[in-house]
Amino acid sequence: MTQGCLHADAIADVSPPLDVCETCIEIGSTWVHLRQCLSCGRTLCCNDSPNRHMTGHWGETGHPLMRGAGPDDDWIWCFPDDAMVRSTPDGWEQYDPFVEGGTRMARAHLDAGGSLDLDPGFVMRHGFPLGQWLAYVHELRETGWLDPRDEAAIEALPGWRW
Repeated sequence: MTQGCLHADAIADVSPPLDVCETCIEIGSTWVHLRQCLSCGRTLCCNDSPNRHMTGHWGETGHPLMRGAGPDDDWIWCFPDDAMVRSTPDGWEQYDPFVEGGTRMARAHLDAGGSLDLDPGFVMRHGFPLGQWLAYVHELRETGWLDPRDEAAIEALPGWRW
């Protein structure tokens, strides 16, 4: 369920991220993806990397927010909330990009003449796992974790039924 994020006050005016993991360079290691701490600006490696330096940085410093540091990354992660977060006119909020993106994909699938009576393994032509998304949003609703705004957007899909 979407909730507020109270950690935005930790965001500082940081320089653009580096194109290397600062700690991996120091120890002669490699990384997969880069992340930038939004409190101090350090550029470190992700959890898919062998050393998971950004998660270690959070554990050592308590700096709560990081962003993707890749060229096309446009997202922020809050460690204490264990959630993606974004700024809105009403403040910072947690959100689920898979639910939101899936709602758009479901609408496109319906607009193209498809139906939502799908096998859980159904994958759209460009790779989106629409069958998996359907199962996921049903599970979120059953467990009470589906945000009311997301639920309303899903229920607005033509022919939607729980």
